[in-house]
Amino acid sequence: MDWENTLKLARGYSFLARSIIAGKVTNKVLDLLAFLDYRLLMFLTMWHPDMESRKKLLRKRGVNISDKAWVDVGVWIEMTTPQSVIIEDYVKLAYGVTIYAHDAAVNSVADLPMRVTPTRLSYNCAVGTHSIIMPGVTVGRHSGVVPGSVVTHDVPDMTVVGGNPAQHLFTDEQLGLAWQEDMRQRPEFYFDHPNPGRAPSTPLDGLLTWRDEELPINDYTALRTGTPFDFILDAKAKKRQKKG
Repeated sequence: MDWENTLKLARGYSFLARSIIAGKVTNKVLDLLAFLDYRLLMFLTMWHPDMESRKKLLRKRGVNISDKAWVDVGVWIEMTTPQSVIIEDYVKLAYGVTIYAHDAAVNSVADLPMRVTPTRLSYNCAVGTHSIIMPGVTVGRHSGVVPGSVVTHDVPDMTVVGGNPAQHLFTDEQLGLAWQEDMRQRPEFYFDHPNPGRAPSTPLDGLLTWRDEELPINDYTALRTGTPFDFILDAKAKKRQKKG
């Protein structure tokens, strides 16, 4: 028996079991606090450690968000008119994204009404870290917003924008082909990752040939997290080496 490998697996799965149990207890406690105190509900829509719970709390606030959306921690969706924010299937919102659907700036300093215009994040679009989506903006299907952008106008389908204010940078096709070419040149920097939040199909599917080319891309299990989970990955990698 390989005692070293067995010990690694025991430590890794022990850590996994503790994390799962603690996570379930934490989720129940935080859900109860959100139910009892609306202020905590607002806070936990951003910082609850469980993404499914964050989405559930966002719906409780009135946000129209899909079950299939991916929302990182720290995402702020406005509190005044959350029902005017629509987040469709396979949308990805990175850390620190802010989304507005109303404008009360003029209303707060002059006798003028507040303006509310629906803001829509369309199918399979992605919004990068610390970006701001302004009221009334529609981010198109399969489009992207690079980190740190301020989006003040609609983003067409299959388009990547960036900057303040955000401007057109390139199309999805240009990005996909450039990414693939870089994979050919520097495969050691890439890791094949079966992302569960990925849309089942995209307009890029017919352009991507890297799998057929059998490029020497790394497996994502080669990455390390710095936690005892790594022991499980190490043990499985060793097992694969023996079979090979």
